[in-house]
Parts: sequence; C-alpha cells; structure tokens
Amino acid sequence: MDNTSQLLEELKSEDPATREKATLELWVTWHQQKGIELERELNKGTQLMDQQKHNDALIVLQGLVDKCPDFTEAHNKLATLLFLMGQYDEAVKECEEVLIQIPHHFGALNGLGMCLYELKQFEQSIQVFQRALEIQPYAQVNRTYIARCRANLN
Repeated sequence: MDNTSQLLEELKSEDPATREKATLELWVTWHQQKGIELERELNKGTQLMDQQKHNDALIVLQGLVDKCPDFTEAHNKLATLLFLMGQYDEAVKECEEVLIQIPHHFGALNGLGMCLYELKQFEQSIQVFQRALEIQPYAQVNRTYIARCRANLN
C-alpha cells in the first residue's frame, strides 16, 4: 500500500488524532506536488485570498494554473477563490479539474458540493457530499450540507 492509500485509510479511523494527521499529510502532499517554487506561488495566492485581495489572488492563481495545468492544488485554490468571488459556475469547473487529477481530493469534493448548493442544484450537491463522506466519513460539514440540501428539496 502506498503512502496516499494508507493516508486515505487513516481518514476512516475512529481515532480523531489519526484522521487529523492523515488530513494534514494529504494537504501537505498536494501543496508540495510540484516543488518548493510553485508551492511558494501557491502560498502567495492563498495569502492574497486570505487578505481578501481577490483580484490580485486571481492573477497569481490563474497564472499558476496556466503555467502548470497539472498542479492540482493550484486548481483547488483557484476554485476556492472563485467560490469566494461568487463565480460558482467557474469554481465548479476548477473543482472538476481537481477531481480529474485526484479523484479522492476531499477538499475539491467539499468545494464542488458547496458550489452546487449555492447554484441550488441540491440533488447533485447531495451526491457530491456523499462521495466526500466515503473518503472522510467523520467530516461533519458534509452531513450538515446534505441536511441543508434535503431541507431545500422539501
């Protein structure tokens, strides 16, 4: 079993510390996927996003995706930014690209589910959050969104 497979199994552990460690290690792996220089650019874009300098963050993150289209986490951060900017359709496309590259990317599944929720595509959103629960069965946020979606369908 490779390291990623092991970490994915640990996400299903009953022990919260084991799950938290596995989650963190997967995030680190994804961030460092393309080396330190591109990780620095990713961190710069994330910092600008955190400072709510969305247009500047968009320039950095879109540039990173254009320069290195197989840098999965750059697509994921761009999806997050587009979500924050209310550009849900574009964010969906970025989440889908992440999931093409890394089908078990629980962050992209969560983001995709949230985008679909905002687009009022509740049935599709439920399906995505259920996929996320298969990977992270203890992630309460997914259950919360499933309940919200179901409430909106009734």
